[in-house]
Amino acid sequence: MKLIKLFEPLKIQNLEIKNRIVMPALGLGYTPKREVNDVFTNFYEKRAKGGVGLIIIGGLGISPNSGGTPYIGDDKFIPGYTAFAEKIHKHGAKVMAQIMHQGAYFPSPNAVSASAVRSNLTRMVPKELTIEEIKQVQEDHALAAERLLEAGFDGVELLGSAGYLITQFLSPLINKRTDEYGGSLENRLRYPLELIKLMKKRVGGKMIVGMRVAGDDFVPGSNDWTQSPIFSKHYEQAGIEFLNVTGGWHETRIPQIPMMVPQAAYVYLGENIKKEVDIPVFMANRINDPLIAEQILRDGRVDAVSMGRALIADPELPLKAKEKRFWDIMKCVACNQGCFDTIFSGRSVVCMRNYITAKEGDIDLSKQTDNPQKVLVIGSGPGGLEAARVAAILGHDVTIVEKSESVGGQMKVAAVPHSRRNISEMIRYYEAQIRHRHIKLRLAIEATPEFINDFNPDVVIFATGVKFSIPDIPGIDGSTGSDICLADEALAGDHVVGKNVVVVGGGATGLETAIWAAELGAINSDIAHFLSFYELIPQEEIIKRWLKGNRNVNIIDVLPRLATNVGRTTRGYLIGISMKLGINSILNAEITKFEGKSMEYKIKISEQEEETHTMDNVDTFILATGVKSNTDLYEKVKAMNPSYKMFNIGDSKEPRTMLEAIHEGFEIAYNLDK
Repeated sequence: MKLIKLFEPLKIQNLEIKNRIVMPALGLGYTPKREVNDVFTNFYEKRAKGGVGLIIIGGLGISPNSGGTPYIGDDKFIPGYTAFAEKIHKHGAKVMAQIMHQGAYFPSPNAVSASAVRSNLTRMVPKELTIEEIKQVQEDHALAAERLLEAGFDGVELLGSAGYLITQFLSPLINKRTDEYGGSLENRLRYPLELIKLMKKRVGGKMIVGMRVAGDDFVPGSNDWTQSPIFSKHYEQAGIEFLNVTGGWHETRIPQIPMMVPQAAYVYLGENIKKEVDIPVFMANRINDPLIAEQILRDGRVDAVSMGRALIADPELPLKAKEKRFWDIMKCVACNQGCFDTIFSGRSVVCMRNYITAKEGDIDLSKQTDNPQKVLVIGSGPGGLEAARVAAILGHDVTIVEKSESVGGQMKVAAVPHSRRNISEMIRYYEAQIRHRHIKLRLAIEATPEFINDFNPDVVIFATGVKFSIPDIPGIDGSTGSDICLADEALAGDHVVGKNVVVVGGGATGLETAIWAAELGAINSDIAHFLSFYELIPQEEIIKRWLKGNRNVNIIDVLPRLATNVGRTTRGYLIGISMKLGINSILNAEITKFEGKSMEYKIKISEQEEETHTMDNVDTFILATGVKSNTDLYEKVKAMNPSYKMFNIGDSKEPRTMLEAIHEGFEIAYNLDK
């Protein structure tokens, strides 16, 4: 597909943006002193160089209790923003800033809101704003916009989404006021409409004024997708010049950003608003592929696409897409390990896939090595593949040896569960890197000390992965006739999974395997479409058979909580899916015996008391009981040839996350000359 619409210029009033790719405002955590610094500037300048059309930074704090970082609540910050805007403009990108007020979401006893209603996010009750205080908050926004205008920014974006202050005024769930700012739709709209009009009065005609809007709050009792076009039309009439649409509030139980959300799933929200307005509409959330973005624009669903995490993962995505280097785009897979999971934990954003994120001023892959070395990578999991990629880019002679018949390591089975399917994109990416960067690949070869000696490498990178940890429980070896397999065997299709299933282990692998097992036997989307189109069986029966499989699944774990090793942006949703699929969780349980189709286990009731239970009629037991490092080959070679330059990375060094393995692979390869 030719990328025609994606690279058409976009006009917002008199401002022309060179393409339809927008980098939306993101909380990054790069500005601990709340002022623009080198890390923040280098990060965004890299994206401007990479070809993005419009960068929106923020949300910027506008007052002491507004939240947001960096800060624009004082004139002394203007020079920093001026220098920043000049660097972005130098590369042909436009730059705007989202100015925010978190309202009740501000994690402080000084938080304010439309009403004194307890926040589900902070667990605190904010103070209800007086009318005088409302006017001051509006004035703070206007002053912030004037400072950004002086700094040379092209526009500002008001934050009317995600559960922040504007949406707190709009929502009947939060806004319980009885004055002119509460009650009727007209009154609840009063605060944002007054704010827009004030902004237009102060900076209108000199810079663009847009708004980030919620297409649906996805919170019971609040506004849904039928109200968002109404609000948006009022915003347009008040003077807003573009709308940047996203999904629900931070507290919603409907997944907005994890991997389980299909790409472009929420574009209907932007399309829903675009039908009612005549100003440009952008759409965000899970759009990370330029070909998908092109089709969205061709279909006229929205006018531009907002790519946040996609540009964290690959700042050169626009340039690579324009040059048709699709093979080299490092797509975001929505793992959230380095971005949202870290920012919600009070740390700054990194990226699982892109080690250079937040290190743009320190890392340079464009300079070839002066000392090319013969590098042997043993194992093709994420750490080994990343080490091979980076070493090849730097000019080393790289060979990968893999004992199986395909690359990917643990990624191959990690990508099997429906909610983790995007992991397969990483395998496709590394396969393309191997081809295009002329990395030698030798599959179905078991590396041995003798093989390594014959190969005679300058450097050996061991990425041999893990072994499975099998607990010492009577019958777990299948000696009593129980049908027992490892999670990897089940996910790879190497073991038949019966109708009644018990997954042993409630960590990330166990929960995802349980969900996968519960979906076995469900009809796929093509069949559901066919049955529905020809009305062969009732619609409700089609939906039932499409959403759930025909297995009965239990999950058992010794811990009191499931999936404690899953990031906070994903864990709750996975547990919610398991509940919807009818998976039964048995926690605080210690298995004492497997025998045939039965499992005996004890549940701890108190420090002194426990109950013994038996589960019968189990067809398949799937073990997700953990892993340990596979250091066998590394230790042998180290003992036999201590003079070798060797590195042990990823899971074979210590069981860890994919982020840690990939970053370690990058670091080792990048520093081979040191």
